Amino acid sequence: MSGLVLLGMAPVAATFSGSVVGAVTNYWLQRTLAFPNARPHIQAIWRYAFSCSLAALLNVLIFLVLHQLFEISVVPAQLLTTAAVAVFNYVVYQRLVFHEQTS
Repeated sequence: MSGLVLLGMAPVAATFSGSVVGAVTNYWLQRTLAFPNARPHIQAIWRYAFSCSLAALLNVLIFLVLHQLFEISVVPAQLLTTAAVAVFNYVVYQRLVFHEQTS
């Protein structure tokens, strides 16, 4: 996100772009490191795509509120946004997306 802002992209567009790029790499990391006994890919990927859509929307909404409404500068606003969305993502991944299978 910060690189995109430095290149002249608007902060809201940059935070959205960053969340999309993060989602692409995050699936594999979550699947292999955090939830190794997860449901099959065919089930998880659709839930993951839906949760990423919600997270991207949440990311933009929180950032907009912090940066434009409360006039918090870009870096602190994005740090707070990232922390809030990370908590949201972990709970959704644990309970809905990857829900580990037990034998």
